[in-house]
Amino acid sequence: MDATTLEIKTRHDLPFDQLVELYNSVGWQAYTNAKQAPKLQDAIRNSTYVVTAWDENRLVGLARCISDDVSICYLQDILIHPNYQRLGLGRKLLMNCLARFEHVRMKVLMTDDEERQKKFYESLGYKNTKNLTRIKLNAFVQIAGVQLE
Repeated sequence: MDATTLEIKTRHDLPFDQLVELYNSVGWQAYTNAKQAPKLQDAIRNSTYVVTAWDENRLVGLARCISDDVSICYLQDILIHPNYQRLGLGRKLLMNCLARFEHVRMKVLMTDDEERQKKFYESLGYKNTKNLTRIKLNAFVQIAGVQLE
């Protein structure tokens, strides 16, 4: 199987059970625990742009952005079911998002500190702010209910 056999759709109306299954498949239980799961569908619906990958009727990938459509685009989630990873699908979804927001000045994302993710985002033109020398930037975050250290 390869990414070319999967159907790419831009849509916000996703089946709740398939959303939960996809997020759980990649270990993102912070989105699917008892407190957050009821809000997951609203998070997707309230996103500016959602692009999904389907294997027939099964949701296997998702990327979503939040944007003012002028100065900032924040890539909130990009996830691919483990059985469909390493097929170029994540790249395809992310490139779809970047094309949609090509006219926007700044594209931002936050991700885990894993080498594979770092290489993936760098291959698409993203830079880690801690490594910038010409333009100095800081990124700050606050997460409800989490003590950041």
